[in-house]
Amino acid sequence: MKKVVLLLLIIGLTSSCSDDVLIPEIIQPCQPVVSSFTSNITDISARLNWCGSVNDAGECLPVTGVTWVVSYGAPGFDPDTGTIVNAPTTSTNIGGLTPQTSYEFYVKSDCNLDNNEWFGPLLFRTSCPAPSDLAITNLTKTSATFNWIPGGTEIAWEIKYGEVGFNLDEVPTVATGNSTEHTVMNLQPNTEYEFYVRANCNDTTDGSQAGSSSSFTGPFRFITCLPPLNLTSTPTQNSVVLDWDSNGETSWEVRYGEAAGFTPDTATAVTTNNSTYTVTGLCPETLYTFVVRSSCGTTVTSAWVNSGVVGTPPLGYTGMYTYEEIGNTDEPVFGDPATVEIVSVSDTERSITVKYLANLDVAGTQPTMTFNFTLNCDGTVSVNNDQDTNFNCGGDNVLLGLGAATPTTYDMIDDNTIDIRFIEDTGSAMCTNAPMTEVVIRLTKI
Repeated sequence: MKKVVLLLLIIGLTSSCSDDVLIPEIIQPCQPVVSSFTSNITDISARLNWCGSVNDAGECLPVTGVTWVVSYGAPGFDPDTGTIVNAPTTSTNIGGLTPQTSYEFYVKSDCNLDNNEWFGPLLFRTSCPAPSDLAITNLTKTSATFNWIPGGTEIAWEIKYGEVGFNLDEVPTVATGNSTEHTVMNLQPNTEYEFYVRANCNDTTDGSQAGSSSSFTGPFRFITCLPPLNLTSTPTQNSVVLDWDSNGETSWEVRYGEAAGFTPDTATAVTTNNSTYTVTGLCPETLYTFVVRSSCGTTVTSAWVNSGVVGTPPLGYTGMYTYEEIGNTDEPVFGDPATVEIVSVSDTERSITVKYLANLDVAGTQPTMTFNFTLNCDGTVSVNNDQDTNFNCGGDNVLLGLGAATPTTYDMIDDNTIDIRFIEDTGSAMCTNAPMTEVVIRLTKI
């Protein structure tokens, strides 16, 4: 159909009782369409474009104050019965199309004059599906293998790659034949690259692009800074030992946090020059995630290596224990108890209740001493309130906490042993026979 532009000038006459005035009424013509084209064609969508006017170079000129009507459908369809789309500008996106299928579209300005005819048709064809799941394997300082998964039954692809930020239109394509992987060489060490892949929709396998092609999938970014290998984790109740192989690098960044909602960007971060690192200050019976990456320069880092979810074990220390004071040259802080019983352990509150069956210096007595304190995730110990406890010093009651003996830190050696460090405040009137000292009480399960 050919667009015909007709200018209609309709002049109406009106009159009044005082004088006669001629008032011209101008009805604007329908806006012509002089060309149309498509862009951004994928397997299920396309962008339809048209020009109301062009300059001498054939470039579209902007058109304002005009709305448009677009109709599209299978080749040969009647535009009056096609799929209609109203557009406020000289382009519109359409979706829900069928892959590798031909369509036509028409366009006209939205006016009701008889000269408003459809411009078109313009034939276009959707592409095959784009590949997906881009990845790399066999990464070295100077090479990498690109991998992808076909979007459909395609058997030929093309790639483009370069340093991050390269112009896709200025880089030549590299045909990969009928393989879904391609190895590139001669990369620069410690440099960030990206690559794109698209499918050839015809049956050739030589990348000639004789037929249509899919849209590019990408970018997939990678750095020729090698990530650590073989990351392992060994948890205790309040720590995790991470170990990995260097893969030729010498500096690493470790990030960690509770597994729920974990992201490296907001996680606790540490750096190390050793290929093993112990994370402390964790909580018992809690799920964590740890990631490690290599540092290859001030701003260059490798991809993250993820430990997966790592669970710290529960305290599980309830039971009977032997008692030993390490480093105490004076009288034992708690007398000379025959046995120690840990009555209860709470993983939620990280608290522990200890009962001593003590042999004290009080004739004819063997009092039971019970006290409790909280094991903090950072390895410290807290006592909420001073507790009357019949410690040594002549059998008088003294306080656990600020009054006499204060637990300060702890170390869970293994499933059978706890070391608890106390400060023995023997400066009180009841304990004047020994200087102030630090004592480690080792409890070993019977």
